[in-house]
Amino acid sequence: MIIGKFQQEDGVYVGSIPTFTASPAVRIVPTELTGIDYTVTIAGVGIDLGVAWKKTSAKGNEYLSVKLDSPFLPAAINCALVKQNDGYALKWDREKPKAEQAAA
Repeated sequence: MIIGKFQQEDGVYVGSIPTFTASPAVRIVPTELTGIDYTVTIAGVGIDLGVAWKKTSAKGNEYLSVKLDSPFLPAAINCALVKQNDGYALKWDREKPKAEQAAA
C-alpha cells in the first residue's frame, strides 16, 4: 500500500503522507547521527517522525528502510521508500496476525 509520494531534491526526499485529517509536508534528510542515514521530519516545524537507512533489495534495487513513530500511532511502522517512474513511493504492508501467518 502506498502511503506517501516523494521527489528527490539535492539528496533530500520531499513529499507528503496524507492522513484522514491532514497531509503534512515531510522531509527525509541525510544525517550525521551514528547508525542512521536519514531523519524524517514534518517540514517547516521540525517535528520528528522517524528515521531511515539505505538498503539494497535481493534483486539489487536501492531503497530506504523507513521507521515512522508518533505518539498518535499504536506502534512504530516500518516502510520502504522506493523509486518509481514518477518519483518515489513510501510503501507499507500491514503485518498479518500470528494466527493468519501460521495458517498460511
